[in-house]
Amino acid sequence: MPGDPSPLGTTLLPARILLSATALFGAIGPFGADWNETHIYNPRWPPHAKFHNGQTMSTGVGLGLLTAYFAWRRTHTETMSGAMDNLLIATLLSSLYWVTQLSAILYPGTDWCDEEFRHLGTPQKKGAPVLLGAGWVAFGLGWWRGFGFGQHGKVL
Repeated sequence: MPGDPSPLGTTLLPARILLSATALFGAIGPFGADWNETHIYNPRWPPHAKFHNGQTMSTGVGLGLLTAYFAWRRTHTETMSGAMDNLLIATLLSSLYWVTQLSAILYPGTDWCDEEFRHLGTPQKKGAPVLLGAGWVAFGLGWWRGFGFGQHGKVL
């Protein structure tokens, strides 16, 4: 946590910041992408499709909040191993939104976008892998800083 005098405060800070950024994108990104005429205000979409769009946006908020919580949560064991457990949970939570977004194309009848909006492109094809990768880079950075500098077992 900010002002935390323990080594965790500085050792894992870059990983925590990067995971917080992925959490923020996961929480507000769906609203930026979907709160417009291409999705929630699309008159061609039936109410049940809009229901699932709302569910997806709310899922992004929930996963973003949980990612941030676990990224910054203090461990009760006061060890680097415990802190890395928290970072792993945060990374997995961060990954869920992007993995499910990428896998959605595998369902029958799906497409990256509706034909009328194809000119806007398909940013999720590029953005989701980048944000998925950023979460795992954050975990790797935390692991490297926590264990790669000879800090294994150091009390936090």
